[in-house]
Amino acid sequence: MQTLSPFHRLACVIALSIASGCAGSEPRSADAGRDARTGTIEGDIRHPAHVIPSMRICAISSGEGAPRVCVQTRRDQSTYRIDGLAPGDYTVIAAGGGLYRIGGHVQQVQCIRAPCPEMPATVTVAAGATVSGIDINGFYEQREDFPAMPAE
Repeated sequence: MQTLSPFHRLACVIALSIASGCAGSEPRSADAGRDARTGTIEGDIRHPAHVIPSMRICAISSGEGAPRVCVQTRRDQSTYRIDGLAPGDYTVIAAGGGLYRIGGHVQQVQCIRAPCPEMPATVTVAAGATVSGIDINGFYEQREDFPAMPAE
């Protein structure tokens, strides 16, 4: 058996990560390895900066002790996909670098006093279903009212 040099191992890792599509979030074939008992959330990253920073995007379940599933995106990646979600309700939150460090899938809400901040929208995932159009559409320097990002 031939042993690869550190340089060759690094070249293989880089080649595999480039060929794998969405960094850590999507198999090469959309259906490869999908479990019919779990669901998927996917959408666009609508970051206001000229260059989209790499970011960590998490689907955070609203249930007690429920799993939180995260993916890591690459710089300039404009879409994301989170597979392997148990059926339930989720909030999708993103954290990255630059001026707008926190983001999420948000919706406008009605309130008595203006300005009314956009709030995270709840996404319901069913077994075997893909919920598309869950765009990361709100970015902020800071939001204390967003759910905390899970530890890495």
